[in-house]
Amino acid sequence: MNVISLSISLLIVLLILRGVIQGSQKPLHESGRKLLIPILYISTCLFELFDPALVLTSGRILGSLAMGAVLSIPLILVTSFERRSDGYMYYEKNITLYLLIIVIFFIRYLDLLFMTDIDSKTMGFLNNLVALSYIGIWRIASYLKFQHAKSRPLSMKIDLLSKTD
Repeated sequence: MNVISLSISLLIVLLILRGVIQGSQKPLHESGRKLLIPILYISTCLFELFDPALVLTSGRILGSLAMGAVLSIPLILVTSFERRSDGYMYYEKNITLYLLIIVIFFIRYLDLLFMTDIDSKTMGFLNNLVALSYIGIWRIASYLKFQHAKSRPLSMKIDLLSKTD
């Protein structure tokens, strides 16, 4: 198992968790562009493509991208944003989101443990490609959800509450 790859993956998970937790406590920037920054963090793994020791096949690459796409689905479903009474946008507090991020990290870790027929450099790269795939898809979808939530007026929630009284 590639310890460096695992350490980088753990660091990325911690940064994502920190960002989501802070996003539910302090307002997100009005443009929402900071939601896309984690894609830049993990995209640095693509520099590994210049390593001649990697043994890549189109099947391995497509499999990693597909696994990442599947892992992004639950993250997309539970990520949502809200405009609070102060007028700023926040992540909606959701314990499920935090747990999903941790579960996905452990799925990727188990993948490293059980895939023994691939050399460690290639496995590390493919694991990072899975991360790039699910983080990229999830963050782009989050950005779109953010823009949609931002465009909804705050008064909608207030109007709905007043109609039920």
